[in-house]
Amino acid sequence: MGRAIAALLVLALGAMGLFIPYKGHAKVTLSGTVLKEPKPAPDFTLYTAGGKPYSMHQLRGQVVLIFFGYTHCPDICPMTMYQLAQVYKALGRPKDLKVLMITVDPERDDPDTTDRYAKLFDQDFVGLSGSPEQIAEVAAKYYVYSKRDERGFIDHTSTVTLVDSRGMIRIYYGQKDLEKVDAVVEDLRYVLANGGSF
Repeated sequence: MGRAIAALLVLALGAMGLFIPYKGHAKVTLSGTVLKEPKPAPDFTLYTAGGKPYSMHQLRGQVVLIFFGYTHCPDICPMTMYQLAQVYKALGRPKDLKVLMITVDPERDDPDTTDRYAKLFDQDFVGLSGSPEQIAEVAAKYYVYSKRDERGFIDHTSTVTLVDSRGMIRIYYGQKDLEKVDAVVEDLRYVLANGGSF
């Protein structure tokens, strides 16, 4: 009887997307908001240091964490980038994990400025910018809201998007999720151990 109840509980939790199979037998609880129906990450081309084009499709085969922020941000952006740096370092700075920061303030953040800011947190991080029109288009594709106030600060969506190695959006991390650095590390360790997907 106990086994039957346990089996039903696992099935119910699996249907809700709370448990993910690991190598077909163990179960892993992932943090963040795990999408029950993953969707393709929209492609884009923006620019990094030196005006070098940088496209989402060139990252296929890697796990990607995408954050939209800006270099004049007083609080959320540096905190988020610091948390991502902690995660990246704890994982041993893996080559199959890429962290991108896309500016929501292209008027002040050119490609060099944005990339330099991202690299303050880790030299492997990539900062991207473009024209206001390009940034607005990419932000809209990723459901990112931003609005500048009268003081020049920008209110913006501060989630981090996890794109798997197949180019699918799988997890959204909110600010409360990112505060639990160890949990995010375990998520990424699991994903990377499974070839960048799950």
